[in-house]
Amino acid sequence: MTRPKRIDLSFSLYHVLSRTNSGDIAFQDQKDQNKFLEYVSRYKNLFDYRIHAWCLMPTHFHLILESCRVPRLSEFIRRLLTAYTVYYNRRHRRHGHLFQGRFKSYVVDKSDYFLSLSRYIHLNPREMAGPQDPFRYQGSSLSYYIKGGEPDFLHTKEILSWFKGNRKRYESYIREGMKEGKKLEIYQQRFLGGESFSQRIYKRIEDKERKGSRADRANRKADKDFQEGQEKTAEEIIRRVAEYYHLEPGMIRKSRYGHGNIGKARMIAIRILREEVAWTGKKIGLYMSIEKKSIYDYLKMIDKKNDLRKDYARINKV
Repeated sequence: MTRPKRIDLSFSLYHVLSRTNSGDIAFQDQKDQNKFLEYVSRYKNLFDYRIHAWCLMPTHFHLILESCRVPRLSEFIRRLLTAYTVYYNRRHRRHGHLFQGRFKSYVVDKSDYFLSLSRYIHLNPREMAGPQDPFRYQGSSLSYYIKGGEPDFLHTKEILSWFKGNRKRYESYIREGMKEGKKLEIYQQRFLGGESFSQRIYKRIEDKERKGSRADRANRKADKDFQEGQEKTAEEIIRRVAEYYHLEPGMIRKSRYGHGNIGKARMIAIRILREEVAWTGKKIGLYMSIEKKSIYDYLKMIDKKNDLRKDYARINKV
């Protein structure tokens, strides 16, 4: 039985959940949590998502996020998990996948379930093997909702607006939830919402996929504008790297077997493209005229060579 296609719509709210393989620990201390959130912030900006809340548990994590004009949910989460796994494996001297292959994502009925979902994930620490006080737990966004001082990438305004911006009232709402059950009603394993909500979502998907429809035209226009912006960013990256090495931009993109400064420039350009452009590895490979190797072969080289790491750091300061 084939898996249902993931729902990926613009201006939609999602509950994203991913668990580790075989119950492995994903966040061993606050340094790990901070690094994960650093990647959340980076890729949230790259893929244009809004982050409403999170809870990082030892063996899994929850995110409440919202897509904007051009949705790229799968690529966003895949990039996030890949980057964090590389960091985690290096730091803790392990190998292989950290998280299960397919993350879960539920489309959320914002009008009916937004608040209850935020309460659900903020109360997650109660379910740990050694239950912890959610208000003291360091791995969730709850403390920012109650005490303020939230980082730029955390959007608390919308949830708090339901309480007229009063953080104490939100705290009371969370405490009320501690007395109640903590179960989400998932519909069709795809929706946090009822049948009527699911029908509205299916109608949106149908309109989007019907060629020539208003939704299809809007989607194509948004995608075209997005891709043009990505192309401009990619051109600027190539120009930046070319200037550093005193090369012509075309030499970096088209020299398939570059040596010396051309080879260095290609590896660094690929690394920066991976970090600053919302393209798949395959598209970056096509852009950089890579036929046989994977871009990941190039990415690994920077970590192995001290001179490349220094050049990369200098170029990124420009």
